[in-house]
Amino acid sequence: MKFLRQDVWSAVSFFMLVACTALSLSFTVSLFFYKMGLPTDAGTYVRLNLFISACIAVPTAIIASLHDFHMRLYQRRLEEMAWTDSLTGLLNRRFFIHAAEEERSRMRRTRLTAAVVLIDLDHFKEVNDLYGHSGGDTVLKQVAAIAHSELRGPFDRLGRWGGEEFIVLLSGVTEEHAVIVCDRLRARIEETPIDVGDREVSLTASFGVCMLEAPITLEAAIEGADHALYEAKRDGRNRVRVAAAGLPSPNGIPEAASTSFVDRRLAKLRRDMMRKVAEPARRAAGGGR
Repeated sequence: MKFLRQDVWSAVSFFMLVACTALSLSFTVSLFFYKMGLPTDAGTYVRLNLFISACIAVPTAIIASLHDFHMRLYQRRLEEMAWTDSLTGLLNRRFFIHAAEEERSRMRRTRLTAAVVLIDLDHFKEVNDLYGHSGGDTVLKQVAAIAHSELRGPFDRLGRWGGEEFIVLLSGVTEEHAVIVCDRLRARIEETPIDVGDREVSLTASFGVCMLEAPITLEAAIEGADHALYEAKRDGRNRVRVAAAGLPSPNGIPEAASTSFVDRRLAKLRRDMMRKVAEPARRAAGGGR
């Protein structure tokens, strides 16, 4: 709506510019004929001038402004197609990454933290099997609308990551706040029936969260969120799990932990035990060094 008002105002401004230009030309032409003695009296000159202005200025301005308006709409549509997902209208993968990188640049100045969230709809294949791909598309669009309504407008970024996965960038949040937002959205999805034709579909979603700080790359944060999402699926779905930032697992992927402090401590203890068990073998392989 904001862009539409801007386009309408631009078209009106362009109409006025073209109309004034055409009026100036018509006055110049009519003045030229008046100097030549055609017409001979001022009244006829004024009427002829008004007639020429009406015949030239107004149609020219209308045609030009309409053309400019439609060109702006067409350009806006091309821009939207370039950075949005055609089904849901959310950011596509490419432009979500672009927006997230811009947020990382701001975080270097503001020292704030953000959160990357991966959302996966549970048992979505069953929805496609029961209601067809058109029904699945309807569900995706409705879930996108629900997620958009729960987020903070221009501050948070919401995109479609692929298939039934969505991705969110929560700007300027702590881990606790990110979990609260995700759990509220999770409950909203669970409680909202979605109309597919003459039937109602109820579904749930699993959430993987990873905190994003300026030194952490976006790729690492997304990997952490993906690992946390896997933990949420493994623990029974329809829940929120948070990746333990800064505590990499032995295979180099950030290990996911639950949102509780106790679970995180247990995960750290397990890692320490694995290192102690692996240490003698590593020393033996290195010749005792």
